[in-house]
Parts: sequence; structure tokens; C-alpha cells
Amino acid sequence: MMFSVPGRTILRITLRAPSVQGPQSRGFAALSPALQGKVDGFRKDIEQHLPKDGKRVVFATAWLATDNVFVALMHKHFPASLSGMNLVAIDTMHLFPSTLVVAKHVEDKYGKPALWKMPADVTNRDEFIAQYGDCEEMDSADFDFVSKVEPFQRALAECNKDILITGRRMDQAAQRISLDVWEEGKRTLNPMASFSWQDIIDYADAEGVPVNSGHNFAYRCDAPIEATKRHLPDLPWKKVDLGKPFWKSTEAEIKGSPPATITYVFKSFGDFHTTVPVEPHESERTGRFVRQAKTECGIHTRTTSAGAPHGGALQDLFVKDAAKAAALKSACVKTIDLNERQACD
Repeated sequence: MMFSVPGRTILRITLRAPSVQGPQSRGFAALSPALQGKVDGFRKDIEQHLPKDGKRVVFATAWLATDNVFVALMHKHFPASLSGMNLVAIDTMHLFPSTLVVAKHVEDKYGKPALWKMPADVTNRDEFIAQYGDCEEMDSADFDFVSKVEPFQRALAECNKDILITGRRMDQAAQRISLDVWEEGKRTLNPMASFSWQDIIDYADAEGVPVNSGHNFAYRCDAPIEATKRHLPDLPWKKVDLGKPFWKSTEAEIKGSPPATITYVFKSFGDFHTTVPVEPHESERTGRFVRQAKTECGIHTRTTSAGAPHGGALQDLFVKDAAKAAALKSACVKTIDLNERQACD
């Protein structure tokens, strides 16, 4: 548009249509109808079970891909609830360095700092070892209690928790194959329950959700390495930076040339001494709590229901009659002493 008087131009105005920044124009893919359906279901569950202001709501995050997608969904669809709730993160002093990096990225991108807790009376790993012992020498239940459960209980008390949100999904392991979205007795919401691993990475890719840079590495081997040994240093594999998450890489890119006999990738991240890479087709939980006879750290199973730390009714099986106890002990081939924590487990 131009305004003028004879012989000269006074003003020229160019009108342009406004730019619409959808997922595709930002360089991200649009959501599939199936994944959009999951997102719609997520929104209904949040609307039904969470207060709009997010007060007294706690989300337990370990900065895994699912956790980060949850924060992204809340930021996009329920910013007021996200602002009012607490993100609780536990630094066990044994996290992967890349976990701390992605945590900062998520906090910065979505403007939501977490409430961080650490094991009592320590601020670094050296202090942890001096106070509690080396993680490889501690009983696993003791390690989990001092590094995760007790700090998490402190966080819940500080937040005056009413509702706990988890990032658990039904496809993660057989132990989670049946998982209600809402657990009334525990006041626990599992809004990601119906999402699959593929849903999570598809949403992360589509919306630019930060993920752990440890997903970018492939570990190429000439022969399989036992899962119970994959945490050890100096293993006979070649660590290769793919330059992108492994799920964005082709099989040929992951295996290399000539193709490696077997290749491992990190699909999940917990503590470095109990988390190992797995084959790309395996469940992400396969690489967690390796060398331990459990699949959960205790945060979800010990702190969400008062009086039922393992999800069931407590039973008193102690023999209280001294004579009967002595008779039972004398009949045993071998006896062991348990501390209070071990006895509770």
C-alpha cells in the first residue's frame, strides 16, 4: 500500500500474512492420529484428577524421556497446574552426568525448577561414601533407602503432598502390565500409563522435548556381554557417538561398517552402577537394577501408601515365644542376622 502526492512518495506500507508456527514449520513432525488420541486422553485425565492450580501435587521426575514428555505436555496444555505443582528430583550422588545436564535443559526450557533433594547430610559422592559407604559394598535396600526413599519422603513432607504423579507406563515391564491411571487409595496419578515407548520418542521428536544425550551412543561388540558385567570399566566394545538419539538412526548407522555382531544402547538412566545399555529392541527397564532382584527403587512402592510399604497389608510373622524361637533356631542349618531395614524388606 502506498500513499503519495504529485511528484513524490510519502509512505510505503507492505502488508504480510502472519506466520503460523506449527510443529511442521518449526522443523518437527506432526503427531499421528493415534498419538494425538493418547494426548487427548492425557488431557482428560489431568482435568479429572488434578486441581487447576496444581497445589499439593508432586511429580517425581528422574529426567527420563517419559518424565520430560510429561513436563512438556503440562507446559503446553496446563501451564497453571505445572506452575503450581512441585517437580521433585533426587540426586542420589550416583546419577549419570548427562542426567544432570538434561535436567537443567528441561528446567530452563519449560521454566519449572525442580525441588532437588539429596541423601541426608551429604553434598557430593565423597561425602556419601564417608557417611554411608561405597555403593558397591552397601546392601541394595540400604542404598535405595538412604539415597532415594528417605530424601523423597522429606520432599513429600515439605510439599504437603496430596496427589503424587508418576511417569510409569504399562509397557515398561511385566510388573507394570496392569496399571490404573488413577489409584484412589494411594492418591496417585499415572497419566502416562497408556503411552508406549514409541509414543514417548515420537512426541519428544515432534515437540523438541529435551532427552538425555546418553541416548546418542552405540556400544558395538564382537560378542555378547553379560548384563551383569556391562557396568564395568574397560569392556571390549567400541563406544560410538551417533550424533542423534539412537531411535533416529538406522540399523546400519547403529551397527556400523562392517556391522557389529551385537550393539547396545542406553534406553533408560538410573544410578550408574545399576544401569546398563541394552539391545535396541529390548524394554528400557531391562537395563535397570541390574545385579539386583527387583525392578523398582522403592520410591513408588514404599512412600505412596501409609502402612503398606510394598503395596499390600503388613503381616506380623515373628515368633514371640522365646522357647519356640530357640527351638526353631536350633533346628536351622544356618542362621543370619538382619538389621531393622533388612527385616522390613
